Amino acid sequence: MYHQARVSTLVSAEHGETLLNVIVALAIIGTLGALGLPQLSRISASFDRLNAKTVLVQDIKQAQAKALTEGCRGVFQIQNSGQSYTYGCDYLPYDSDIPPAADTVSFSRVLPEGIAVTPSTQMIFNSRGLPVDAYDVISNVTVTLSDSSQGSAEQFATGTLYGTGLFVFN
Repeated sequence: MYHQARVSTLVSAEHGETLLNVIVALAIIGTLGALGLPQLSRISASFDRLNAKTVLVQDIKQAQAKALTEGCRGVFQIQNSGQSYTYGCDYLPYDSDIPPAADTVSFSRVLPEGIAVTPSTQMIFNSRGLPVDAYDVISNVTVTLSDSSQGSAEQFATGTLYGTGLFVFN
């Protein structure tokens, strides 16, 4: 007897959720989810932009270090309309083509969907890690990052690689 009474009290509505309560809870969760979903794409785009900026700075530093340690001319080659790039070393005798190409590829990078990098000139480092043009003259390079993931392309960051080797976002 005791066992039957206990089971019936566990099944009653006061100890559990009714179907109506569950439906109302799901409706509230669905409404909140629908309101928050557009924000999710903006948050994701913001993260992709931050990620692209951080990765670019790290890759520039890595490229300078590689040119210094290997005593080569470091060459960035932009590909896929700026959505990816490779970096490699051009060893002596240097490639006489304009723009120069690397003899070996050290690393490559694919930027997040819709993000593109556009330098004012090809990024090249001499064997001392300083940015130079194709004729080995120390020069500044302006680098622009743009995002087309939300439709039209929008520039979100511009930086300068100075002739001293310092890269700074404006």
